[in-house]
Amino acid sequence: MNKNILVLLVVLGLSLQSNAQLFSIPGWDYNWDQKAHEKGQLHFSYGYGLPRLDKKLFDYQKDSTDFRVVGIGPFFWKAELGLSRKLSVSLSTSYILYQADWTRMRYDAFKGMDLPFKYGTKLHDISANLRFNYHLFVDKEWDIYIGGGAGYNHFMSSDFTSYLPDDSLFKSQFKLPFPVSAEMTFGIRYYFLTRTAIYLEAGYGKSLAQAGFVFKFRNKKRG
Repeated sequence: MNKNILVLLVVLGLSLQSNAQLFSIPGWDYNWDQKAHEKGQLHFSYGYGLPRLDKKLFDYQKDSTDFRVVGIGPFFWKAELGLSRKLSVSLSTSYILYQADWTRMRYDAFKGMDLPFKYGTKLHDISANLRFNYHLFVDKEWDIYIGGGAGYNHFMSSDFTSYLPDDSLFKSQFKLPFPVSAEMTFGIRYYFLTRTAIYLEAGYGKSLAQAGFVFKFRNKKRG
């Protein structure tokens, strides 16, 4: 009986050892995320920026009655690949929705008098930049870097009015920038979890500052 138990324990031990080797995780799986930035890492981030640098786009209407500019954004999304321990490349995109509106006095034939009517335009601002980051300081939790890049800026606009439908063909004027986008920033990331960080960037771009979250993944195993 004792012999059978001994044999069973030996078989069980060998089985556990075999399974441990089968499901063991290579050292790279443990070590790839020991630093906030490393070669081969993938970083995905999203954030929000302030302030919107928007009113300059609508200078043609700034003297109109009850003129205002409102909107949401800029929202930022980035996908970054570590090329080396110091350098990374990323695709940096942003989106902003502007709405500018103002008041014009127009003749209302039904009431036989001039009345105020709302006029305005909506502008979708979408950009995509190829960007490089140089990482000045990196440890397990902190990543301090500078970045810069350039790319394409796409604008889509549409006008609206509360006046007669046949007046909906009016064209609101605004200063449409060149379809070129650029950014240059100084940034800090803090990993409060092994693969999750908060980030803060300040500099030239769609906003003076932005903040958000970063999620870290691996690109591939090391040999």
